[in-house]
Amino acid sequence: MPLHIQISLTRLTYCLLHMSLAAVFALIVEAPAFGQTPSERPVASIITTAAPEVPSITLPAEIPGSDWRAAGSSRTLTAEQLSNHPDAGIYREYGLVGSQSRTYARTGARLNITVYRMRFPSGAYGLMTFRRAAMDAHRRQLQKGPYLVSLEISPPAAQIDSQTIQSVENLFDEVEPGVPPSLAGHLPERDRLAGTETFIVGPEALLRRTPFEALRESINFEGGTSIAAADYRNGGGKMSLLIVEYHTPQAATAGHKAMQEYVLGLAPEVQEKLILKRTGNYLVLAADFEDRASAQTIVDEVKYTFGVYWEGKKFLSIPLEFRPPDTVAIEEATQTAKVLLQTFYGIGILLVGAVICGVFAGWAVFYWRRQRRRRLGLDNAFSDAGESVRLNLDDYVLQSGEQQIKFLGKGDD
Repeated sequence: MPLHIQISLTRLTYCLLHMSLAAVFALIVEAPAFGQTPSERPVASIITTAAPEVPSITLPAEIPGSDWRAAGSSRTLTAEQLSNHPDAGIYREYGLVGSQSRTYARTGARLNITVYRMRFPSGAYGLMTFRRAAMDAHRRQLQKGPYLVSLEISPPAAQIDSQTIQSVENLFDEVEPGVPPSLAGHLPERDRLAGTETFIVGPEALLRRTPFEALRESINFEGGTSIAAADYRNGGGKMSLLIVEYHTPQAATAGHKAMQEYVLGLAPEVQEKLILKRTGNYLVLAADFEDRASAQTIVDEVKYTFGVYWEGKKFLSIPLEFRPPDTVAIEEATQTAKVLLQTFYGIGILLVGAVICGVFAGWAVFYWRRQRRRRLGLDNAFSDAGESVRLNLDDYVLQSGEQQIKFLGKGDD
């Protein structure tokens, strides 16, 4: 085969190899990353950026389904920019990421809407319970997932009607509602005063919860400790109930000891108005009651719900019948299988393409050479595959009749 044809086929082979590697790289790059969750869908007119520290929240120019129209542009603030807020420490405890506010107007009234974005739905729920005492006819709030929406109408004589609340709530239809903290659901319902429930995750918020503000130094909030509190009817007045949840028995033991020391340091007449009980990882404290028997009944209704964990160094140590489904592992395995299938599928297509291209290239070279020989009149002439030339010099070097092969041996001349 001529040298230039060999070089052309070699270049073709390199090109096909490079195309194969490029296609495999493209398949891997375009596939979703392992463990990557789908990006958060745009929620009505609320858009969040990839970095939770700097959210981008857009309130619409008009509220659909109502006659409220924007009276100005929106204002977006990060958690750092809200540090001058009187309750900045409390907002920070609940995981504030940022906020946006916008003022709307209609005939004779103005409505200010502020959207607080928290890191988790539990933080939005907790902040809602903390702000609940300040709500009235011209101040309302609603919570959906990690968002807490505050509405305030002016003048104060105006009231926020149900249609306005529903229209604002419709902006968050696609937001996952989330689940309230399970600890809040353990507050007994018997004689509970509606609207007094509070979910607390830090000392700043606890300092504002009467009559438990003095417990700030006795409760360690490290490790995810949280509190649920509420007021109850008791005798002719009311009492307050506090549930502290620790996430390990060791932390619960240390917290119980600190709480006992706090109670023992109080005056005897104050101790008579307190009931302290530990159940599992919960500490239950009732205070300011008049009817001790009724208070004890409510305290005894608090039940600790525990989770059973199979001890082992590996997830596979858990017997299959007791093994919970690992959604993250399943998603990663699915993504991995998709990447592998796409990769092998692409490689297969490239290999088949390379074979087909090789067949057509070989066929083209073969028939090109045949046509070339026909044009030169060499179609019936013999030619070896390499087109080599052999010089036969035997007839010129050796005389006729001489032996063409001479054996050399010992004693020969």
